Amino acid sequence: MADFEWKEWQRREMRLDRKHFSRIALGFLLNDLLAAGLQVLAVMALQSSGWDYGPYRITISWLLNIVTMYLIAMPATAFYFRFVPRFGQVRQERWEWKAWVVVFFIGLAMGYFGNVLGILVTNVTNSPSADFEGMLEMILDGNMLLTFISVVIGAPIVEELLFRKLLIDRTIGYGEKISVLLSGTLFGLAHGNFQQFFYAFALGCLFAYIYCKTGKIRHTIFFHMWINFSGSILSPLLLRFAQAQGVSEGMEFSLADPKALAALAGLLGFSAIQVLAAITGLILFFVFKHYICFYPGIREIPRGKRLLSVVVNPGMLLFLGLCVYLFLP
Repeated sequence: MADFEWKEWQRREMRLDRKHFSRIALGFLLNDLLAAGLQVLAVMALQSSGWDYGPYRITISWLLNIVTMYLIAMPATAFYFRFVPRFGQVRQERWEWKAWVVVFFIGLAMGYFGNVLGILVTNVTNSPSADFEGMLEMILDGNMLLTFISVVIGAPIVEELLFRKLLIDRTIGYGEKISVLLSGTLFGLAHGNFQQFFYAFALGCLFAYIYCKTGKIRHTIFFHMWINFSGSILSPLLLRFAQAQGVSEGMEFSLADPKALAALAGLLGFSAIQVLAAITGLILFFVFKHYICFYPGIREIPRGKRLLSVVVNPGMLLFLGLCVYLFLP
């Protein structure tokens, strides 16, 4: 009888865990469907209006992203999560500036090598993403101010609140390891393509680790802002300047042209800095990896039940199904 009651209690606890993770995943599903749905409706309305918005297509796309994702979907999702109970408490560690320097370079390494891996997998599997190509076009050819507002300001704030604070505040009670891996995995999958998955997963895990340890979401937001600024503002500016001087078109330019030389120096210098920073971060990771630790939660899910509890539930399966669909060519 006692054994029967113990097993029944375990089943009841697992049902509660599965329900909790399901409700969390439904919040992410709501966010994606609301943002995507509103964008589709807006595009349909523009097409039915008869207005030739072709010359303003990229600008309109940026404005739709800002309005639907940041001003509508995120507030609605945050309101939804008010009804999903928090579980556990993040730590409040204070890191010295030396620790932040190490973490910063490790993050640069994660982003760089994750991006390289994403490019390799995309080429090997021949699975380019139309959405990613469209976003790349918007960044390279669109209005730089709108790019800055959306990618450097809006995206880090919204994504860190969603994938770090709202998620981890409701999963940290199960332990830091589950919170970090879940945050990184969902963050990577939400990008919807192999090109971005690997670096988004790696950086998502790092940002989650920082928030779990420090309890300050502003740290991850600022870190995220720098990553996006470097890739979406600084790199395109250098590329645009080089294209204006003809440097990127077969490297045919006059050595007597100071602007062309400056453009070439900027491109090569920035690339060299990225490589050196990535190598430095990789070395620092192996030097300081023994400092990485994950504290257990107030409730540990049995090792054989974690997949069933965290992943095999209605909400998570629906969200993962949407992510897999986005990965399909």
